[in-house]
Formats: sequence, structure tokens, C-alpha cells
Amino acid sequence: MNYNDLDLNLIKTFLCVYECKSILLASKKLYISQPAVSKSIQKLEELLGGKLFVRTPKGVIATNEGEEFNSACYNSMKVLNNGMNKFASLSNLNEGKLNIGSSSTIIRKILLDFIVKFNKKYPNIVISITDTNSEKLEKYVKNNYIDLAILNLPIKEPDKFQITNIFETHDCFIASKNFNKDFLSKEELKNQKLILQKRPSSNRDHFEKMCDENGIVLRPSFEIGSFGLITDFVEKNMGVGYTIKEFIQDDVKKGRVKILKTDFISKSRKIAVITPLITINSFACERFIEELKKEFE
Repeated sequence: MNYNDLDLNLIKTFLCVYECKSILLASKKLYISQPAVSKSIQKLEELLGGKLFVRTPKGVIATNEGEEFNSACYNSMKVLNNGMNKFASLSNLNEGKLNIGSSSTIIRKILLDFIVKFNKKYPNIVISITDTNSEKLEKYVKNNYIDLAILNLPIKEPDKFQITNIFETHDCFIASKNFNKDFLSKEELKNQKLILQKRPSSNRDHFEKMCDENGIVLRPSFEIGSFGLITDFVEKNMGVGYTIKEFIQDDVKKGRVKILKTDFISKSRKIAVITPLITINSFACERFIEELKKEFE
């Protein structure tokens, strides 16, 4: 026989009879009749092919086989109980691990304050953070190396993921505070030293698409890995940068750079959470996404 043939209630009854050493006391403890207890023990013995108890004037005594079976059942039920407690602990977020991925800019400019709040609320959740580009993040989520990624849309294979939109971002051109103009036309942008994010990058792909829609070709003088470095280069008056408005608000307030007005039309984009399409998310992952949506509603 195997465990699929076994009714867990029979084990529960057996353990109670073993502990009480009495059919009568076990029936009272289980709130069922004596015949029901006896029938359960008999059925279990038939399934196992041997006697579990010997009746005596003072109650029942386990056979040698019954002693061995009790030891196995007790340990198994202890493992099951531990598993149930572990599940409850995870579901209540008293423990767990969360592997998230994003770009360094989104982490610093958007997620850091939220992660601080989440950690204070759920201090026992261990958070592991992977910092890389969108192309790798898609691969890591698809292969279950990380639980979720927060990145700019669009992505290359949207049909492979569950996508949860978080908020919108808006692109802009920025210049040094000492730059002599506040407005640049599309034609004037052609003559500027442009500082763009280098490939592979969904942001660079979006920029190229916007150039096509505006009917112009804009070529970079500098190609840089992160938005933070783009801002640093612009501050040094090395050229005009193309970046995301929501990421540079503090830099504008501090007077490091300024946002240029232009007739270059750029569509807003969404930052979203992506998770595997066919995998059930952990409790920690679901709560993180739920709290993140509330944060930016």
C-alpha cells in the first residue's frame, strides 16, 4: 500500500488510542463513539496487514509493530505540523525571501523609499536586489532567477509575463543650468551634443522610436549606461541629455540641471512590475506588488 490509500483520520485515531491506551478514553477525547474508534483501528489494521493493539482488562497495549508504527506516525505528523506552521508563518509574512530586480536608477529614484517602508512593515522578509538592464531582467524573471522585476515598458516579450502597471513617466531633454537657451526646436537639437543611454536599453529603444515619429535623426555624442551619469555629464555642460523627468526632480530643485522646452514630441511610458506568467507568486511577492501599487496610486 501507499499513502494514497490512507485516510489521515485513521492515523489521528490511532495516535489518540496509543496515547490514551483506551478505546473509551480515546472516543471521549475525539468526540466519537467507541464502536467508531474500534472500527477505525480495525480498518487501519486491515490496511496494514497486522495487529496494532492487544486488548487487556485495563485497556489496550501496542504490539511491537504498533510501537514502530506509532514512532513513524508521530514523526510524520510532527513534520506535517511543522509544514503547516511554516506555511502560516510565510502567509503572515513573518518570514520569507523576495528576489527583485530593477535598474539602478529606478531603485535609487523610485523604489528605495518604498523598500525602506516595506522593510519596516515586514522586517523578517529578506530582500535580495539584482541591478541590471531590462533585457537581462526579462530573462531572469522568465527563468525564475528573480521573483519580479520593475522596469520601463514596453518589453520584448510581453506575452510571457504577468504585467502590473505602477505609474507613468515622461521623457525630457535637460541641459546645464548655464546653458544659454531654455527652448530648443527639433532642428536645433540636431546640432547639439546629445547624451543618451547606450544599448541594450528599453529607454534608448524608446528614444529611437520617438525620433522616427518626430521625423528626425538625432545621433549621440556620448552613450552612457545610467541616467545618473547622464545627469552628471549634463551638469558639466558636456551636452544635452535625454532622460526621464521623474528621475531628475531633485537635480532640478538643486539647480544641477534644467529641463528644456522643445517641440520634440515624446509619449509617456509606464513603469511596471513583471512576474512569470505560469508561476504562482509567493506571499511575499504578492504583498510587495500590492503595497507598491498602493504607494503610487
